[in-house]
Amino acid sequence: MKESDVEEIVRDHLLKEYLPKGWKYIKINEKLKKKSEHGADITLYNSKKGDYILIEVKKWSNTCAANHNSFYCLFGQLLSRINKTPSEIYSKRKKMVIAVPKEYTQLIAKKSKKMVGGWELFGKMTNLRIWSVDMKKKEITKYHWKDFLKNKVNESKEE
Repeated sequence: MKESDVEEIVRDHLLKEYLPKGWKYIKINEKLKKKSEHGADITLYNSKKGDYILIEVKKWSNTCAANHNSFYCLFGQLLSRINKTPSEIYSKRKKMVIAVPKEYTQLIAKKSKKMVGGWELFGKMTNLRIWSVDMKKKEITKYHWKDFLKNKVNESKEE
């Protein structure tokens, strides 16, 4: 599985669900990024609301160590997207989204339970959302960061 496979499903979802509602790609994010390019994988802006959505896409690896490292790198990437000291309305205007395959969502569910304080602090600060991508059905299930603390995430193994 490649990151671009996950990103293609996310972009199809955005095309159907977000672009018709006034959301637009930030110019540099209209196409898939190359490995050497920096910044969020996808950034959307809604000029009517003044809201942003920053989306980081990750793939599932067959090696446990790679997924573990990727999980922690992901939070560093999201933190690096915060350029200025956030104001009180920061999390109301910006949402950060982690878009990952279903297997990765299960990893997030397990790890978030072991770091409740950090997960809650980070989730509040970034208005974090997790989009669980079903690679077979090409569907997305959306979760709020709080869902992981309330056991509302389906942790069943993929069929």
